[in-house]
Amino acid sequence: MDDSNIFAVIIAGGRGTRFWPLSRTARPKHLLGLNGPDPLLRQTVDRVLPLATAQRTLVVTMKSHADEVRAVLNGIPAKNILVEPVGKNTAPAIALAAAHVLDAGPDAIMAVLPSDHIISPPEKFLDDLREGARLAASGNILVTFGIAPARPETGYGYIEVGRKLSGKAFAVNSFKEKPNRKKAKDYIGTGRYLWNSGMFVFRAQTYMNMVKEHLPALYALWETYRNSPRAQDDLERYYAGAEGVSIDYGVMEKCRGSVAVVSAAFQWSDVGSWDAIDEIWKADAAGNRKQEGELVALSSRDNTVVTKKLVALLGVENLIVVETDDAILVCKKDRAQEIKSLVEEMEKRGLTAYL
Repeated sequence: MDDSNIFAVIIAGGRGTRFWPLSRTARPKHLLGLNGPDPLLRQTVDRVLPLATAQRTLVVTMKSHADEVRAVLNGIPAKNILVEPVGKNTAPAIALAAAHVLDAGPDAIMAVLPSDHIISPPEKFLDDLREGARLAASGNILVTFGIAPARPETGYGYIEVGRKLSGKAFAVNSFKEKPNRKKAKDYIGTGRYLWNSGMFVFRAQTYMNMVKEHLPALYALWETYRNSPRAQDDLERYYAGAEGVSIDYGVMEKCRGSVAVVSAAFQWSDVGSWDAIDEIWKADAAGNRKQEGELVALSSRDNTVVTKKLVALLGVENLIVVETDDAILVCKKDRAQEIKSLVEEMEKRGLTAYL
């Protein structure tokens, strides 16, 4: 199909609390260069530009870091950066973008992509997006992308694959929330499950039809916004009334009969927490990894260190050590998913200056 009908919608919200203290409210994960000099957001946009030009790339971001997003995305038209006055999760954010995409016509297709994933090679990624777009254009279907599981991961949701539709596309039998380790092993053992990547392709009108059916209150607010002048007051009224709900819970899980999954050919990581750095940073002979600074490690294995200073490790294993100007994190790797709870505890104690 013709790429000219495809719009990229990049969701650049959230705080990335699992990457504290490097990630902060004003500088979330997608503004960090975790695998090179360019921020993940810039990498995401550059990766999709061969499919959707700058004029057809929209970014939904938060007010708290909108200025930095604009600076990172020089070349993207200012009107294409949609700034949420308050975060209300992904379903309202995607609907906001749909209001603008539909200006191009009822057949416009949205490729909805998180801003903070690491994907390679870009050619296979674009091929899979095009396959998803062809499927989405053929009918009233929502398309998502699944990743062949490499391990019994407990930090991802899973997709149960059904009958084959075409090529690498399958019907979706069910969505599963993040499982415990035993369930994750069971899922992998069946050979019928993929990791849920959180990426989607669909006609903008199809998505809004599903919102109308399953989230009617959000649809009513959206319809008012779409038909308004779309000034700041209109945007604030939309967000003031919108329920905070994810696309997964609010839409995808409720219309499984209209959902397909493309089994991705590309390599993918959502880099969801510090332990995921093991997948992207080179290690020394003992499995230790560092960014900047100097590392001296004796009788120490499988540690990750982020600091500009010299760090000396002696007799320790599986640690994450991260230093910034005002904070130091020391954490066992197998508890990296709990850093979010640590941030919540700091909030309770009023230590917001460090967040």
